[in-house]
Amino acid sequence: MTLTTQFMTMISMIAGGIYVGAAIDTFERLFRKRNKRSWLEFVWQSAFWMTQAAFLFFILYSVNYGEIRMYIFVALFCGYAGYRALVQKLYNRVLEVAIHIVTSIFRFLKRLFDIFIVWPLTTLVIISKNVVIWVYRILLKGIFIVVTVAFYPVLLISRVIWKLLPEKIKKYLLQLAGFYVTIKNIIVNKWNGNNKDE
Repeated sequence: MTLTTQFMTMISMIAGGIYVGAAIDTFERLFRKRNKRSWLEFVWQSAFWMTQAAFLFFILYSVNYGEIRMYIFVALFCGYAGYRALVQKLYNRVLEVAIHIVTSIFRFLKRLFDIFIVWPLTTLVIISKNVVIWVYRILLKGIFIVVTVAFYPVLLISRVIWKLLPEKIKKYLLQLAGFYVTIKNIIVNKWNGNNKDE
């Protein structure tokens, strides 16, 4: 390994240490509300560190084809320590500003979505529902009027026929109607009584 390659490897690993420090702070900030006693914490931590290790190895492979030396770990530690001492406070401020900007953009997009998509669709559904109810009521009233008009002559003819019937036939028909009403009441009472017993 040439001196140039070693120098580039050390610079890359120092930058990698700074990156790891920034990645740790970003991970803790974005997932600070997680339950650290949950089994998902093990999954999150494992996925995070595996991703960082893969990224660092990719950088190392790009610089010196993946040759591992002791000074690589020293360079990583120096980069991480330098981040903690010099860059961490500034990075956390920038991170908070970036998070605030991103959340504001998402809130703005959500409001636009609500205004231009959710609200019109909701209004359309409400208007359609009211129109359907209005049309249903109009049709129902129309049908009632048509039926009333259609059967009104029949009702008049029935009244005329009833007046022309002899009194004996009227009494017979009334007794027959009363008989049917009595039978109906008996059946209904027995049916209700059986249902109560059950």
